[in-house]
Amino acid sequence: MPSATPPIPRTAVRGSSRLVAYDFGAHLSTWELDGRPVVWCSEAAVLDGSKAIRGGVPVCFPWFAAGPDGDLSPSHGVARTASWHRAEARDPELWAWTLTDEDVAGSAGVEHLPGPFRLRYAVSVPTPAEHPSLRIDLEVTNPGAAVLPVEAALHTYLAVHDVRRTEVLGLEGAGYLDKTTGRRGHLSGPLRIEGPTDAVVDSPGLPHVEVVDRDRRLVLETHGSTQTVVWNPGAEQAAEMSDLQDDAWRGFLCVETASTGDHGLRVPPGGTHTLGCTITVHDRSADRRRR
Repeated sequence: MPSATPPIPRTAVRGSSRLVAYDFGAHLSTWELDGRPVVWCSEAAVLDGSKAIRGGVPVCFPWFAAGPDGDLSPSHGVARTASWHRAEARDPELWAWTLTDEDVAGSAGVEHLPGPFRLRYAVSVPTPAEHPSLRIDLEVTNPGAAVLPVEAALHTYLAVHDVRRTEVLGLEGAGYLDKTTGRRGHLSGPLRIEGPTDAVVDSPGLPHVEVVDRDRRLVLETHGSTQTVVWNPGAEQAAEMSDLQDDAWRGFLCVETASTGDHGLRVPPGGTHTLGCTITVHDRSADRRRR
């Protein structure tokens, strides 16, 4: 359930990286390199624990949005507004948290839980590395006697110079659902943001997705997921969001590591499934010099 007291931020500095996180939602809100955001957080985000944080990496579980049939609440499940427990970090993890079905007892929406669960979520900054990177991992364990069917997503907000001039590469040829129109199709080339965007792309295996911004490439390598969700609200929807400042929608693009709907997770009794992503930052000017 939402935090009874205002969440206290945790801050860490590792080389050129500065990170901020909250136990509320096990929410990584910020990742900066030399003061420039890579993981984006709204300047108008509500940080008092009364609602989900706009930006960062919301953990969506055990359903995504309003669930497979569109009738579940709260949006994106119970985990992103729960108070998680701090856990011992394993090298090279920076932070780790745990959450169980018992921890959310009494919270809104628990009547929709598909069964008992144990979650462990961790944030790592791998070093040494040729390029700065961030790794996030969500472990889903089923302590029950029946299969645990769940949806899960790491709803990552990436900072970009101008989303209208950003390309998403690596998903060409994949089938996808355009949730803004309800239509299905296949991506014939790079995905470009030309208006409100909510594309659920089927990308099983180990996708290598690149977000090409003005002067850098953000490379996402995912594991344990079946889909990549690309989302930006566009101007009109953004104007209706009280925790998003005017024109702030231009400065981010959500590229989410996900398993939803018919491509959701089915964790066997006693089993554990890990869904995660590594984000690596490449300087495009340095790339050009190498060529």
